Amino acid sequence: MKFVLSFLCLFLIVSNSVLLLFQYDAYSSELEENGQVFFYEQDVEMKVKNDKIVIKQHFNNIPKEEVALSWPIISENRSCDLDTSDSCNRLSEDMTTFKVGENSKQSISYEIPLVEGLKDGQMIQNFLVKLETGDVSLTSLDITDELKRGGMWVSGLPLIGTTSLELIDYTLSFGAGDVQELYWQQEVLPVQYEDDYFTVYASNTLPDEVTDIIGELDSTNDEHLAILFEENKNNIDATRIAFIQQGDIASIQQELIIKNIQAQYGLAQDNQMIAEVLSNFLLEIPVGSAKSIWMYETINNYLTSDQRAEFQTALLNNKNTTAAEFDKILTDIIDLKTSFFVMNEQSGAENFPLLFEDPRPVYINEQQQEEMKVLFKDGKVLYAAEQLLTSLGYTLNDTDKGLYVQNATRAFRFPIKEPFYVLNNKRYDALSEPFEVIASQLYIEEAWMIRLFLLNIEKQDKRINITQSALF
Repeated sequence: MKFVLSFLCLFLIVSNSVLLLFQYDAYSSELEENGQVFFYEQDVEMKVKNDKIVIKQHFNNIPKEEVALSWPIISENRSCDLDTSDSCNRLSEDMTTFKVGENSKQSISYEIPLVEGLKDGQMIQNFLVKLETGDVSLTSLDITDELKRGGMWVSGLPLIGTTSLELIDYTLSFGAGDVQELYWQQEVLPVQYEDDYFTVYASNTLPDEVTDIIGELDSTNDEHLAILFEENKNNIDATRIAFIQQGDIASIQQELIIKNIQAQYGLAQDNQMIAEVLSNFLLEIPVGSAKSIWMYETINNYLTSDQRAEFQTALLNNKNTTAAEFDKILTDIIDLKTSFFVMNEQSGAENFPLLFEDPRPVYINEQQQEEMKVLFKDGKVLYAAEQLLTSLGYTLNDTDKGLYVQNATRAFRFPIKEPFYVLNNKRYDALSEPFEVIASQLYIEEAWMIRLFLLNIEKQDKRINITQSALF
């Protein structure tokens, strides 16, 4: 049996090495460009038993300098792999570091408990030892199931092959990058498509339109992505494993594009908006929800062609994919401060318009208001009303009869869309609306706030000072 396994491994690795060479070279180059201290290769042997997984992890290309190890929190029975005399001669007694040494190959062993055994649809995460300040360039992962459960193992690595022998089930995967998650399910889905970037598992043959879409995806992600065409019953959120439900061609296309972007940028599945916005800008086509498409069109219509190209390039080269980072990039390009992406992320389904802000901090009675926003909209200057007024000692109560604002001596009522307001039971006409709601947030216009709440505003180069001109 050992001969059969050895022959199978050798044949499959050789036959796939050519396909993986390009990915490996690109991945290694990227690590060097990104300033990683070092990168290493790893061979991982996993034996799946009834209540645990026994792991032997072999590291290659370890630098001569001292290297710290980060063990999985749940790992047990950590030890040296003593198959050879010098297999872990650099491992410190407390097993926290590989000490300074010439041997670039080290091996360790440990166990990952399966408290309730292996269950259908189970995801195992953060189960491998990491070398700190390093990154993984290549991983070989072989899994031996001594209980012959059958099923399928998915890691995100390209699948080299599987076999079922008399005493064991065996799976071999090999490819660029690390393995962060390992998924097992009982139902075996055949491989319906594979290339340098994707392996697609599905119960039925995929339509030509779908395989054409996958083949045309311009992936800048050097790590392979596994796609399972089935329902994500257990809400699996993984970096290199994606679930797609069967549907019409257009919805499959959009989901494939978004899953690809999530894998490239390491985005969680619940960070859907960011992935959709990225997909829109990088592919220059409308993708995703109506709001994401609206955001894309709003920015696209505002920017010049040169600015659009600059924004796209910045997104492509920036791995810090957060709404705040998008706003920073956009602010730098147009030289006007905006929180367009952050506010749309926070406002749920509502659309927050593209507005610009006064970047100066606001001080109310000498107290800095850290989160105070001052917006420019349609020629007006708007201040976040709730933070402003509560800082001045007022309470706000929004009712179906209007907005009530009051302190110990002054009581206002602002009816809904009616041209007047009431102050201490006396009615006054209003030619314009003092307040405006933007994405469920209440703002007050600067001229009205000065007049109604008796304020002085002094705008200096580096700050805005607001003080009360009289106290009532």
